[in-house]
Amino acid sequence: MADAQAQKHVTHNEALERLDAIVQLSVIAFDATTPPVSATEGNVFAIGLGAVNDWAGHDAEIAVWSNGGWLFVTPRPGWRAAQGTDLRIWTGTDWAQPDLPDLQNLTGAGINTAYDGTNRLAVASDATLLSHDGAGHQVKINKATGSDTASLLYQSGWSGRAEMGLAGSDTFSIKVSPDGSAWSSALSINPATAVTTLSQVQLGTPLSPAQGGTGIANNAAATLTRVGNHALSLTTSGATALTLPTSGTLATRAGTETLTGKTLSAPVINTAITGTAITQSATDTTAGRVSTVGWMGLGSSAPPAITDFTASLVPGFYAYTENTATGSPGGGAYSGTALVERFGTSGVAVRATRLTGSTALSRSWLGIRTAATGALSWSEIYTSNRVLGTVSQSGGVPTGAVIERGSNANGAWVRFADGTQICTKTVTLGAATTALGSSFFEAADQSWTYPVAFHAAAGIALSGNSGATTRSVNLAGVDAVSCAYRSTAPVSDATTPAAVLMAVGRWV
Repeated sequence: MADAQAQKHVTHNEALERLDAIVQLSVIAFDATTPPVSATEGNVFAIGLGAVNDWAGHDAEIAVWSNGGWLFVTPRPGWRAAQGTDLRIWTGTDWAQPDLPDLQNLTGAGINTAYDGTNRLAVASDATLLSHDGAGHQVKINKATGSDTASLLYQSGWSGRAEMGLAGSDTFSIKVSPDGSAWSSALSINPATAVTTLSQVQLGTPLSPAQGGTGIANNAAATLTRVGNHALSLTTSGATALTLPTSGTLATRAGTETLTGKTLSAPVINTAITGTAITQSATDTTAGRVSTVGWMGLGSSAPPAITDFTASLVPGFYAYTENTATGSPGGGAYSGTALVERFGTSGVAVRATRLTGSTALSRSWLGIRTAATGALSWSEIYTSNRVLGTVSQSGGVPTGAVIERGSNANGAWVRFADGTQICTKTVTLGAATTALGSSFFEAADQSWTYPVAFHAAAGIALSGNSGATTRSVNLAGVDAVSCAYRSTAPVSDATTPAAVLMAVGRWV
């Protein structure tokens, strides 16, 4: 108590201190039980149950840090306190969030705008989202009686321009307006029969045909006219197509109906198509005809045959026989299939395949020419069964396998399709006991006949390798069929070690 300060002054000061804490009550936390290590003047906490330390014994009270100590205030029912945006009310036992007002039977709702007596729900937004809750989603517009309206109205500047729905009846319709006042029905659907009525369809210039009919014209100069008792007239100055549903039936009184510029012959659309509108043979190339099964070999187990590959060829799938078709690849009595491809009027590519049960004899070729007719330049398409076998060559172009391997009593050989040949043989060297100068000894000359002959002696390279480190093998003479060789040693050597000879040259 300060000098000359009465007791009533102290009571008044405490009252002001309490009022400062509880008026517009804002707390740091609700249901707090542990005092903070350091508090700031004016900090307020709503104490929960089980408080400890300085708050022990003050459950359900309000703790205010004031003048360096804790001031405790007991709340009364109805007091309100806020922690940020979390507003609560003291019920006498705890701090509870207030109940929200009942959102049922509202007179209206406005989102970002105001509602009125007509528009009870008003939304001002760039978009409105109505999404599903795990399945589908329906927007339901209900009306009281058949003469009322349940529709979607599209406006521009608050003036109606289009409306779709049940407008004044139970018939679904789409209406349009240029000014929001005068309305025209563009489409209506009878709810009992599902018959759809269009006010008009204009593909081009509207027509005024005779006999009370209505018609339309498009830019292709075609006219579709309904004349008299629902007769349908289709006329055109150019090509015309009439498309029906896949399950539909087209019937005419005479069985054949002639249209201007086109003839349609079909008593019923689901029968086989006949006449000159379809291809007349497997190789018919008449423009505008519908292709049938087997045309150019498509879908047929008996495709048309090529008897002359040098003639003009039409793209498609074909059969042929090697030894009878002029200009065919191969030459045996084999059957085959051919795929003909063309680019323009001259470029031709043919893929031919021999049909045989023998994997070793199966072949595929690619034939190409740049003229409309003439011989094809054939190249074999190599597959795994053609890598190993008998090699052959014509004019530098392989005509057999890629690699040939064999052996006989004279050794083993490998031939490659490019003309390279390698022959090898393991031999026994003679004793190197004859002095050769003052530093070497040599064995008598030996000969080797190759397992297969080379094309010529020129270019043959001979090498030998012996397991004996003191022996070497040298070429003494060579021709296309055989070679002579001798072995040498730095010291007299009476042993006869084994050596591997290898000759490399060309077979063609």
